[in-house]
Amino acid sequence: MSETLRDLVTARLAGSSLDPAAQRIMLEALGEDETGPSRPIRRAYLQSVTVSGFRGIGRTARLPLTPRPGLTLVVGRNGSGKSSFAEAVEIALTGDNARWSSRSDIWRRSWRNLHESAPPQVAVELLLEGDTEPSTVLREWTGEDVGDSRAEVERPGSDPVPLAELGWAPDLALYRPFLSYSELGQMISGKPSEMYDAVATILGLELLATADKNLRDRASDLEKVIKQADAELPEVADLDDPRAQAAQAVLQAKKRDLDRLAELVVGEHTVDDGELARLRRLADLSGPDVAVVEQRVARLRAALAAAEQVRGTSAEDARRRAELLERALAHFCGQACPVCGGEQLDEVWAGHAHDEVARLRGEAAAADDARRELRSAAQAVQDLVENPPAGVSSEVGAAWAACRTLDDPVALARQAPMAAMAMAAACRDAREQAVKRLADLDGRWKETATALAAWLTVARRAEAGRPELKQVKAARKWLRDVHDELRAERMAPLGETSQLIWNLLRQQSNVTLGPVQLAGAATQRRVVMDVSVDDIEAPALGVMSQGELHALALTLFLPRATSRQSPFKFLVIDDPVQSMDPAKVDGLARVLTMIAETRQVVVFTHDTRLPQALKYLRLPATVVEVVRKERSVVELKESDDPVARALRDARALAKPGKVPADVVRHVLPGLCRTALEAAFLEVVWHRLLTAGRDHGLVERQIGDAHKLTELAALALFGDASKWSQVLGELNQRYGGWAADLVVLCNKATHQAVRFDDVEELVRQTGRLAKLVRA
Repeated sequence: MSETLRDLVTARLAGSSLDPAAQRIMLEALGEDETGPSRPIRRAYLQSVTVSGFRGIGRTARLPLTPRPGLTLVVGRNGSGKSSFAEAVEIALTGDNARWSSRSDIWRRSWRNLHESAPPQVAVELLLEGDTEPSTVLREWTGEDVGDSRAEVERPGSDPVPLAELGWAPDLALYRPFLSYSELGQMISGKPSEMYDAVATILGLELLATADKNLRDRASDLEKVIKQADAELPEVADLDDPRAQAAQAVLQAKKRDLDRLAELVVGEHTVDDGELARLRRLADLSGPDVAVVEQRVARLRAALAAAEQVRGTSAEDARRRAELLERALAHFCGQACPVCGGEQLDEVWAGHAHDEVARLRGEAAAADDARRELRSAAQAVQDLVENPPAGVSSEVGAAWAACRTLDDPVALARQAPMAAMAMAAACRDAREQAVKRLADLDGRWKETATALAAWLTVARRAEAGRPELKQVKAARKWLRDVHDELRAERMAPLGETSQLIWNLLRQQSNVTLGPVQLAGAATQRRVVMDVSVDDIEAPALGVMSQGELHALALTLFLPRATSRQSPFKFLVIDDPVQSMDPAKVDGLARVLTMIAETRQVVVFTHDTRLPQALKYLRLPATVVEVVRKERSVVELKESDDPVARALRDARALAKPGKVPADVVRHVLPGLCRTALEAAFLEVVWHRLLTAGRDHGLVERQIGDAHKLTELAALALFGDASKWSQVLGELNQRYGGWAADLVVLCNKATHQAVRFDDVEELVRQTGRLAKLVRA
């Protein structure tokens, strides 16, 4: 994860129009910056590959390599064991081999050489930047499977440590410096997403890809909850229950009132004026207590009997006379008696009358007590009568209610027991029906309420997640736009490099490749190749030959493997020539030579067309031939290097009678100069790298050395600015002939020069090249 990239994204986020909530979600998706301080890139060249008992190589064989930029061809017929060296480099550094990884177990168990009994092992010598001696990676096997191995690296002056301590595992995956023929096909015929990943990883946008995945996962989790809430919505519409009907109204609302639904579920909120309220009232209905009614009616009947006993007695007569006197006292006014007209109704009379009333009342007390008890008993019965509840027969209710207004205690005593019994029975029936109905409703509602309660938990999460999902989607859209912008910016130079490589490889092809771009995301990610045939757009895989497809694969592999961030200054390519026509092979030779200007390129091939193309195109390369003898004995011999090749061509040109003399005078000094340049260049790389110089600096110094004397100054002094001292140094070291030779070769570049002995010129060139390289 790149700190610079994170800072860039964070700065863009702060200036964006995203809501604060979406910005916060975006920062959470980016995660904490867990990168430590960036480690320095220690670039490495291959110095040798040693193989024993592995694949096609039996007895120990060593492939020496020059640890500097340049092209080395390892040639040999099929089955010679040359590819075993290429596989050895990959398996030494990675513990695996792409050629076998997707094959059956039989491939993974047939890696041992059949002719060598000694324990198999592979060793790769690497010259790391800043070191004067090579480091050695040694892999040995502990079992029968190719994966049963261990690897150690031994640095100069240090004890061996596990290979992992080099810290190359991410770089080996990211900048993979190995390519086999089978991988060339897989790069094009594989899944679009795999091709995308192979290219996209070098752009350093993994942070954004990880953030997008985090957002995608977060959105997916939220969407799952929302979909779950919709999918698990309980069915309540068919339930004949007011609570279900109220719940259905909540569920069908555009904005669901989950709090209201929760109240319905737990019973804290009753349904207004509904059937449930009526049923609950009926379920609580008690009706008149018949036993109590009977008790009070019995009292009434006893009072009626007592009242009947005093009716017509002297006590009753005394009561009536007392009442008559009381009425007279209420109207006396000092006049004569209105009845007899004789006695005067004065105060004296009133006093006698009061005394008589008191006496008569005493006699009438028994009759009064009987009447009061009768009234009290009748009222006690009527107090038991309540308004009839709804749900009871109106006829029964009316009969019971009528008892409250009856004035005749006899009729009350007769009707009340029957009305009470009828009312009690009616209430009991209504209550039992209501209880049964409620039990039925509550049983079905309880099941529904349980389902609703469980759904409410999901629904609340879904409700809370809806606004968050909106912000997550906004953050992801913003991130995709930023990702696409940065991807296009970083892909542009790689696309240009791919075009350059393709233009060299496409010799005599009608297929044109435009900018290579990356598009899409997640499962839709892909590499977009702008391919046209004779200016007509066409799908790459549909119109290209197999050779063109392999060339296209190289255009994707090489920019990735030669990234400036890669610690590997070497490329190992196995059998890239197959299926290419001669013109494509010429293009491949030019591409490999171009890459070899800044990289150590080691190509393994059985196809003789590639070394031939390098030869007649006069492109520098060291050619090593692999020869397999009996019992997997492999021998190597250097068949050419740039110096030897230039000298061989010079000798062939210098032979008498082969070429006209004027052609010899014009061409031969150039060939001699080429031989000297190759010799000086080899010395420069060796001298400056072993002195610990930075690889990039060496490349720039060589690129700035335009004159032969400047290149010689780099080789002799390590400083091109000392070019004026070159001739004196050559004269002092080797003699005046050496300085004269350099002057002649340098001058011949610009004008024709005369020399007497062509063979002596070639001999002196070979002698000086040998002395310089010694």
